[in-house]
Parts: sequence; structure tokens; C-alpha cells
Amino acid sequence: MAVVGWVVALVLGIVLALFSVQNQQAASVNLFGAVYDNIPTWVVMLGAATLGALMVIVISVVDRLRWFVSSRQSKKLLTEHKKMIVQRDNRIHELEQEVFRLRGAA
Repeated sequence: MAVVGWVVALVLGIVLALFSVQNQQAASVNLFGAVYDNIPTWVVMLGAATLGALMVIVISVVDRLRWFVSSRQSKKLLTEHKKMIVQRDNRIHELEQEVFRLRGAA
């Protein structure tokens, strides 16, 4: 599945490069109230693509971190439940031994 992601990224990179080569004219950019004149269109596109890639990386890292924490909590809960099952089985065995002892004494 990761190969598909790399192929898509490669294709998008090639498209961005072709767009950059064909669009050398200057553009005016208004960013948070500040106006930047005479910036090549390819620089604007490269900046937007970089910002988009950073957003994807941050979202991916947050999702992986959330999965890791959830997985860790699930493992702890599973370990606690296994201990409880062992304790329950030991208690059942003790009670069965007590029943056999009491039946034999009667």
C-alpha cells in the first residue's frame, strides 16, 4: 500500500514540476493582510504544496500517536483481564478442593 502512496506522490511531483516550468509569470499574493508582488507562480504553488504536505504529515503523526496510545491501553487492560481470569481459575480450583475435602469428611 505504501508503494501506491509513493507513486501518487511522484506523479504529483512531476505535475507540479511541469506546471512550474510552464508558469514563470509573476503573481501578487495577499497573505494575512500583507501583499507580496512579483512572486513567480511556481513559487506560490511550491509553497502551497509544501504546506499541504506538512499538514498531511502532522495529521498522520497525530493519528499514529493516538493509535499507539490506544494500543498500549488495550494491552494493559488485556493483561489485567488475563490476571483476573487466572485468579478466578485458582479460586475455583481451591473451592473444588474444599468441596471434595468436605464430602470426604462427611
